[in-house]
Amino acid sequence: MKVFNILTAILIFSITSLHGQNTDVPYAWLAGSWTGDGFGGTSEEVWSLPSADGTMMGTYRHHKGDGSLNFYEFMVMDSTGLRLKHFNPDMTGWETKEDFVHFKAIEFTEDMIVLKGLVFERKSDDEIEIRLDLKNGDKAWTEVFKMKRK
Repeated sequence: MKVFNILTAILIFSITSLHGQNTDVPYAWLAGSWTGDGFGGTSEEVWSLPSADGTMMGTYRHHKGDGSLNFYEFMVMDSTGLRLKHFNPDMTGWETKEDFVHFKAIEFTEDMIVLKGLVFERKSDDEIEIRLDLKNGDKAWTEVFKMKRK
């Protein structure tokens, strides 16, 4: 009887912990905590499991090479792509109140999230590579982030 109660408790916990979650969306593999490099410092990214409507929320934090905080991002991923806002360490925003950066969806596959100007590629269950296309005046480059699951 005790084993039955334990198994029942595990089943109930599993069902209630996924309530309102949608793990069937093609980008659900991104959920979790990631850390790695990028911009000459340390990058940290955290993604929630997708909600029932397929929306994931994420946060990003960057520390410079000397360890000082550089900036934050608040992100939302859904079938249309990724929308984000940047914040300074004092929480003042880079974009105006109504504006945000939008990386429009191009393709979602089992191991890739391809957005206009941004790609997330799953290298293994615990490693991803993020490639961000950047431009400053006439100079264009791709910043590559090698991230590991925490």
